Amino acid sequence: MSRYKEIEYPRTQVKKAGRLFSSGKGTKEERETALRIINNWRAAHAYPLQVFYVNMRRRAPETAIIAQRLKRLESITAKLSRFPNMSMSTMQDIGGCRIIVDSIEEVYAMVEKIKKSKWKHKFKESYDYIADPKEDGYRCYHLVYSYRSNKTNKYNGLYIEIQIRTRFQHLWATAVETLDEIDGDFLKIGRGKEESKRFFVLASALLQLYEESGYSVDAVRANPIVKEMQEFESQHKILNRLSAIKATEGIEFSVEDGAQGYFLLISNARDQQTEIRFYPQADIEKATNDYDTKESSRQSYEDVVLVSTTSIDTLKKAYPNYFSNIDEFVNLMNQFIK
Repeated sequence: MSRYKEIEYPRTQVKKAGRLFSSGKGTKEERETALRIINNWRAAHAYPLQVFYVNMRRRAPETAIIAQRLKRLESITAKLSRFPNMSMSTMQDIGGCRIIVDSIEEVYAMVEKIKKSKWKHKFKESYDYIADPKEDGYRCYHLVYSYRSNKTNKYNGLYIEIQIRTRFQHLWATAVETLDEIDGDFLKIGRGKEESKRFFVLASALLQLYEESGYSVDAVRANPIVKEMQEFESQHKILNRLSAIKATEGIEFSVEDGAQGYFLLISNARDQQTEIRFYPQADIEKATNDYDTKESSRQSYEDVVLVSTTSIDTLKKAYPNYFSNIDEFVNLMNQFIK
């Protein structure tokens, strides 16, 4: 237990630090102090997140892809800026566990299995963005729990978000994040070029049709949305741009089979390269410290995230945007509209 960071600051200080840092105001010393508090609060989510991650691996189908991540600082500050009434101390997705399954039926089966779990963690709320997609086309099922334990009560009350999505919903989300990295936009929180936003709304609708028709390309092509997407692509050529993004090559990396730990991913959009650093589970403190350090010194064209999966292959499937691998999304879109 000692390797996991504990909460060092009261929630009132965490709330104040989040507000100050996201505002861009304050002296250099004040911002450095705020960042130190934010980083500690984020790192403290690592233990409860690991508990949920292990539980999800036990409950998910064998074919599921499961990963966990601590939210990026850039995403935290962007979210606080976008929602002025949100507090750093009550943000629900600082610790996130992602489960990718094969079908919509498996999503709902997994949701029911989690909801029926006999544990002390307190259910807070759920968001069914599959039945009711977001305006930007995002589809996924979210469950939010408050961590509870009699043995490790120092983490009690920290929120963990569980995201359950299908492989095709994941392809869409990956393409969004990939274009964000290339353009320097933030489409996933509503910021970015209007044409990019519209493209992904249409792409999501096509993928939804594909899943709901039993994966029939012909059924999708018969829908009038295809014509709209064809005309849109002819004018804006966003799919054409995505097609030009080549998967990151030449990554030499190996982890002993069955090794448990964390991956620090550092992607370079300018050179289309990704650096991977592996930390054994016992080195979680060093992993979170390196995460904080790299985030504070990263270049504008770099993206950094700390995640955990069971293997390098699972890592590439769970976070393909860090390897610029969106071939399957591009190929499906081309099947629909060409």
